[in-house]
Amino acid sequence: MTPTRCVTAAMLEVGMRHEARLSFSREEVDRYCALVGDHNAIHRDLDAARVRFPDARDIIVPGGLVQTRISALFGTEFPGDGTLGLTFSPERLRRPLYPGDELVVTLEVARLIRGGIVEMQIGIADLEGNRVSEATAKLVPPD
Repeated sequence: MTPTRCVTAAMLEVGMRHEARLSFSREEVDRYCALVGDHNAIHRDLDAARVRFPDARDIIVPGGLVQTRISALFGTEFPGDGTLGLTFSPERLRRPLYPGDELVVTLEVARLIRGGIVEMQIGIADLEGNRVSEATAKLVPPD
């Protein structure tokens, strides 16, 4: 059996941080859109993307895919295995994201709430450090 990696509720402290890099391929965009039934043309056709975003250099990565991949970090990286997500409140993306764009996602423990609930502040930036978005999440790490 493969050992799991996790930080338990008792180990978490306000201010603890974890950083991860994310990027999205066209294939991931296609699979995500097919799975959730997102038929918005901006996610599959450059001309359609340019109607909404005239300077678009490629199709647009769905915000829901970004959110899902960030949520996956909770159960795979920080806190890790056994973590349950309760809420995810994203801010609107400040600019379109394209396949191949890399993001730096910072997860920071903002508050420890009764009952083992943790509030996480999420920063999303490009590789140059420009803020792309922010979010707040509440989750329950393993005890």
